[in-house]
Amino acid sequence: MKRYLIILLLIMAFTVQGQTIESLQKDMYGIASDATEGRFTGSSGYLKAARYVIGELKAAGLKTTFQTVPLFWNNYQGSMITIGGKIYPHQGGNFIVLQHATSTPGEWVVLKAMPDSAAIAALTKQKVAGVILIPDQQQSGDWETTVIRQYRFGYMHYAADFVQKNSRLTIILISPALAEEINKGQKPMVNLKFKQDQTNGYNVIATLPGRDKLLKDQTIIVGAHLDHIGRLGDHIYNGANDDGSGCVALMAAAKAMAKHPTQKSLLFVFYCGEELNLLGSRYFMEHPPVPVKNMLMNINLEQVGSKHRSFQGIWAVGDEQFKADFFSSGKMFAEPDLKFSPTDTLRDELSNTDTYSFMKKNVPSLLLSSGGFDEHHTTQDKITLIDFGHLQKASQLLQSLIKTLSKHVP
Repeated sequence: MKRYLIILLLIMAFTVQGQTIESLQKDMYGIASDATEGRFTGSSGYLKAARYVIGELKAAGLKTTFQTVPLFWNNYQGSMITIGGKIYPHQGGNFIVLQHATSTPGEWVVLKAMPDSAAIAALTKQKVAGVILIPDQQQSGDWETTVIRQYRFGYMHYAADFVQKNSRLTIILISPALAEEINKGQKPMVNLKFKQDQTNGYNVIATLPGRDKLLKDQTIIVGAHLDHIGRLGDHIYNGANDDGSGCVALMAAAKAMAKHPTQKSLLFVFYCGEELNLLGSRYFMEHPPVPVKNMLMNINLEQVGSKHRSFQGIWAVGDEQFKADFFSSGKMFAEPDLKFSPTDTLRDELSNTDTYSFMKKNVPSLLLSSGGFDEHHTTQDKITLIDFGHLQKASQLLQSLIKTLSKHVP
């Protein structure tokens, strides 16, 4: 009996190649340490993380490439507000630009509420230079989130969608601290500098060709998003769980499988722009490196490593055809720690993940997650939050699932 157990363990070890805890930690530091500065799409920190991923996967023997995602960026570098002789630069979140118009001489008007179209028309006739908006209670209560949201959705634009808007009036929203200074009677002076910069995001793609000549054109896409929400001043949003954990699990699976290809081809994809309305995965599907008709399915990993995860195991959401293979691939987890939900039951939630870009093109998809966590999009989503034992099992499940689906998905 003892001999049988030893043989069984050896077979399991060969079947699912596990990365060590130390290697997972190394990859997590390569992706989500302070050095990558929160990996905002288009930033030097993101590029540093992407180059780390490429270096590791190349060393494992995988063919890797960058896929360039064209973007436009509203650049306000050099802009500032002066109040009481003190200069407050745009960098660091002292203020954000809600809309920009051609600069005009005149006074800046301070308002406590966003002007409607009639008020904007009246202010334009008065030839004011612009509006300084005082933040409301909600904006003041979480100012950093307000700023980062504008960086994500107001400043960065998908090149294919971008149309230059000719706003009639410049409106800026100032921080609660600056609002206090103005409320003391200090007169603000605004120096706004603006240019529209073209920039790029980058998807990282690693290819593992299938070993069967007749089946290798059929491809399984396995992905996670590499980007996060960046930094604000001295505050770095590391994004260790969102989605450093998904990327590390994906890297571990890719490295382990590099020497053991399946019958069908695999693409391991690390997306940019998920935090910018899924721009990276959208571009990937609009400019696919393999024909969409050859994509058998997509597996997406999202937040699979937090110690404070809302689900203790792995929760799969996707097409019913994958349910049995998911459970059979998850033997490293106790049965109660595996959960499956059909796509239609959580379609709204899926629309906020890169899975949705594949669903729109009718590619069968499966999302793997460990649920939400309280530190989401805060500076507390750090490497110390990660449960590396759980992350290791998540990667092992992923490897087993890929191998199983490669055999079963027609």
